Amino acid sequence: MSGAFKTRAGQKAFERDVREHRVSGLLARRRYGKTTIAGRISLYKMMKTPGHTVVFGSVKVDLGRDMIREESRQLQLAFRVLAQDSKLTLADRNGKELPATLSADDFAELYEATRLEFRLWHSNSIYSRTLIVALTPDAVGLGGDLILDEVGRARRFAEVLEAVMPIIQDQPEYRCIYTTTPPPDDNHPSFALLAPPIGAELPVRPEGNTYKSELGVFVRRITVHDAAADGIPLYDDDTGAPITPEESRRMAYDKDAWDRNYDCKFILGGTSVCGLQELDNAQRKGVGKSFLEIVQDDLTFDAACARLTALLGEGRIGCGWDLASTEKETSNPSSFTVMEEVGQELVTRGVFVWKSSNPAEQIERVVKILRAIEARKSGGRARRVAVDATGDRLFARMAATAISQQAGVPVELIVSSETVELPGYDTPVTKKTWLGDLYVAALNDNRHTFPPERYFREDHRIPKKVRGLYVAEPTSNGMHADTFDSGKLAQHALQSAQGALTAETLGQIRLGNNHGGFHRPQFQPRRLG
Repeated sequence: MSGAFKTRAGQKAFERDVREHRVSGLLARRRYGKTTIAGRISLYKMMKTPGHTVVFGSVKVDLGRDMIREESRQLQLAFRVLAQDSKLTLADRNGKELPATLSADDFAELYEATRLEFRLWHSNSIYSRTLIVALTPDAVGLGGDLILDEVGRARRFAEVLEAVMPIIQDQPEYRCIYTTTPPPDDNHPSFALLAPPIGAELPVRPEGNTYKSELGVFVRRITVHDAAADGIPLYDDDTGAPITPEESRRMAYDKDAWDRNYDCKFILGGTSVCGLQELDNAQRKGVGKSFLEIVQDDLTFDAACARLTALLGEGRIGCGWDLASTEKETSNPSSFTVMEEVGQELVTRGVFVWKSSNPAEQIERVVKILRAIEARKSGGRARRVAVDATGDRLFARMAATAISQQAGVPVELIVSSETVELPGYDTPVTKKTWLGDLYVAALNDNRHTFPPERYFREDHRIPKKVRGLYVAEPTSNGMHADTFDSGKLAQHALQSAQGALTAETLGQIRLGNNHGGFHRPQFQPRRLG
């Protein structure tokens, strides 16, 4: 390589990372040279294998002309430097070779139209190439190594990932590289894909730090402090004099933007009703005190029940059941939450998640959980079970009857679409909104202790509030905020003073008229004032 290109410590380290890891991410401060090193890696890939294709996906092609011009300038400079010691040529998408002296404007025009490709000739007839494409699902669905630039700004990145991963998983020789700074929106898929795990120690180093994200991606992070340790300064906006990162941040108007763009921090916030910081606090408290079990069979279920009994103290217990009666791969599961009141703290001791279309099996599991609660050293039975009866009222009533008779625990049926009139609300609100607000308020007040599992966090991040209403879009694997719903029901079961079905009250429920025959119990919960 020509001495005109001075590689930085973090760039050199990332080149090694790419050789060792099939999927890797470069999380670096703005203007660090992510595009330049991506171009260098692309050239290495072309040099290594004759006839090879590298797909360079750029979000900036889809963001606006100014960004396109800047990106194309960086890419043109990178490849111009890298081409000095190699037989690298330019061509358009039709295969027509372009002059090496192509102007910046012409280069940018071809780049913007995604009609540009770089060719490295191995002989008179064989070349490898890098295709420049927009960072969209259709464009990146080509075979070859993938370099996806500035993924944190990609508008359809979830779809891009869906298109990319089968290619990588099917061809072991292919590599996938993500480069970006943290996204502004913590709901962006790149947030979960590349964020460091909770509690990761990342000291200042010239080459940056590495970690595996919770989704399993190997990431090298290079902050402004790491770059400064490598002798790469920032400069004063007015005088152009070198300044320290601390001085730069002090002068920044938007501190959150500076923290994202220069310190590579994943800033919490966004539109989910459960903030990441609040969830993080609650889940940290839950280590060793709380668990989530995705029930696969009776053996794992029985072990989880025994674990629940061992974790429980003597506090009051409320249980919430968000029931579902299907077991398709993409259908949402049933979720059952056991919550214990410990002083002012609401400790979610156990969350059971399962899929079953067998009503008897589901009722049997709930009864076993309630008996596991009763088997604790002190404190006795659960106070009550709150069941979401919105979607399947017949099953909910049947389950309530069976649970009350077999476990001796009161059951309250909740129809989320029913409205109540409450202080603090200008108009009647649905029980779904009311219970959701109470649950989120307790989380924001740092009263909740939650299971530390990732499934729980991801499921709790699904609910959003739109014009005062809770909405939840189901994921492809069936997650639909079910643990959120069973959690708010469990909290309600701890706090509710409303009438509920018990073994005693079942005998007092009128079965309809006096004409004989079987009639379903008519249970009408009192209207809350």
